[in-house]
Amino acid sequence: MGILKALDTRELEEFATALAVDLGRRFPPASEARTDPGVQHQVDVILQGLAARAARYRTQHKLGIYKKAKLGNTFRWKLKELGYSSAFIQRATKQIVTRLAIK
Repeated sequence: MGILKALDTRELEEFATALAVDLGRRFPPASEARTDPGVQHQVDVILQGLAARAARYRTQHKLGIYKKAKLGNTFRWKLKELGYSSAFIQRATKQIVTRLAIK
């Protein structure tokens, strides 16, 4: 039973999806077209906050390599589903996964 629980990723997927939805709410895909100087800072602050949440989740749930990858992939797929560009998805996912990897 312990092995099955270790492979159960439903809660992890829900968390990753919630991160992506929160990003979508705070910085909608249409906002990528903005060119004002504050947009870069806004995105950085939002992504730092999401990465901090992911790091807290990692600490509370003891994520191994498989689950960290699963979180990153679920986050990436949800961003794609929400309509973000590939470059933005790569940047956001990299920031989240990098924060997960740092102890």
